[in-house]
Amino acid sequence: MTGPTTSCTAKFDTNCDSCLEDGQITFVRNDAEDLIPAFDGEAFPWKGGDLQTMRHFICRDAPSAPLAEPILLDLPDGDRLLAMCHLPNGQPRGCLIAVHGLNGCMDAPHILWLVPAALAAGFALLRVNMRGAGSARTLARKTYNAGAGADLIPFVDWAKRRFGALPLFMMGHSLGGTTALNMALDHPFVASQLAGIVTVGAPIDMAATAKKFHLPRNRLYVRYMLAGMKQIVTTTPELEQRYIDAALRATNVYIFDDQVTAHLAGHGDATSYYAASSVHNRLSQLNIPAMVIQSTNDPWVPVEPCLAQPREAGLPSIVVTKGGGHVGFHDRKGSWYIRATLVWIAAQLGKIQPSYSGAAADTT
Repeated sequence: MTGPTTSCTAKFDTNCDSCLEDGQITFVRNDAEDLIPAFDGEAFPWKGGDLQTMRHFICRDAPSAPLAEPILLDLPDGDRLLAMCHLPNGQPRGCLIAVHGLNGCMDAPHILWLVPAALAAGFALLRVNMRGAGSARTLARKTYNAGAGADLIPFVDWAKRRFGALPLFMMGHSLGGTTALNMALDHPFVASQLAGIVTVGAPIDMAATAKKFHLPRNRLYVRYMLAGMKQIVTTTPELEQRYIDAALRATNVYIFDDQVTAHLAGHGDATSYYAASSVHNRLSQLNIPAMVIQSTNDPWVPVEPCLAQPREAGLPSIVVTKGGGHVGFHDRKGSWYIRATLVWIAAQLGKIQPSYSGAAADTT
C-alpha cells in the first residue's frame, strides 16, 4: 500500500501541516496500488481545493462532443431517459457509462473531457442524463436523487444489448457516483452485468457531506448549487405547486432536501433521505470490482468516510489523493482521475478478457 512519507508516524491527518506540506505524498491511501498512475500534484495555478474544484467553471474550455447516436429509453412510470453513445475507431474494447453529478448533465465539462480520452483508449462511451437532467428535463415528470439507482438500470440494459459480451463499466461523478453505488448495491444482478465501477468525489456519507457543504466558507457554493436545484424543480413538468413553493422558499441545500428532495424520493425528511442514500456502511457488500476516488481537500465532501473503509482483498479499492478538490485532480498532465480510471479499467480487462475472446459488439 502507498502511504504518507512524512515524519508523521500516525495515520494521515488532513489537519496536520507536515502531512499536507510533504511534496512526496501522492496518495494518502491507494488500495489500487500499481494499477493506477501516480497523481502528479495540483498543477499551477490550480492550487488548493477550491481552484481545483472551479477550474472547469473558470476556464470553460471543455471540448465539443463529437457526433453520437442519441438514445431514448422508457421508464416504467412513463418518464423517459436520454443518453448519447460515442463509438471509437474500430472494434470497442468495452463500453463506459458516464454519470454526471448534482445540477449536471451529459454535457457537463467533466463528462465532455472524458469523451476524447475514452474513445482514444478504445472504449465506447455512453454519456447519460439522469432522470430529468439537462436536455432531458421535458422528458420526465420526476427528478433524480442520490438514492435513485434504479433509474440507471435502463442504461446498463441498453448497453448490454448493444455491446453483447463486451465488458461494461460505469463511472459516477459526485452525486452520480453515490447513485451508481446505490444501483450496484440495491440491484446486484444488474451490477453483475458490469465489469467494474469507478466513482469520483462521491458523497458516500450524505449527512456528513451536508454538514461539511454548509460550513460558512462554502456559502457561495451553497448559493450556486441551490440556484441550480431550484431551476430543476421549477421546470419539472406537472410537479405539484407545493413542491415548487417549498423549493423557492429554501435558503440552503439542507432545507431544500428536507422540504423537496426527500419527499420526491419517498422519504419524510432530509435525515431519512440521507440515511437511506448513504453507502459508507455497506460498500463491502459490492459484488463487482470498484474504485472509489476522493481527495483530501475536497471543499464539499469529507474524506474521513473513505479513509474509514476496511482494507481487504475483494473490497472496493479506496484511493485518496493529497489534493485534487471536488472532481478536480488537475495535474501537469491534465485530468489525473480520467487517466487513472482508464488505466484501472484496462487492468480489469486484463483479468477478464479471455472470457470475452471473440465477442462482437453491434456497432451498426
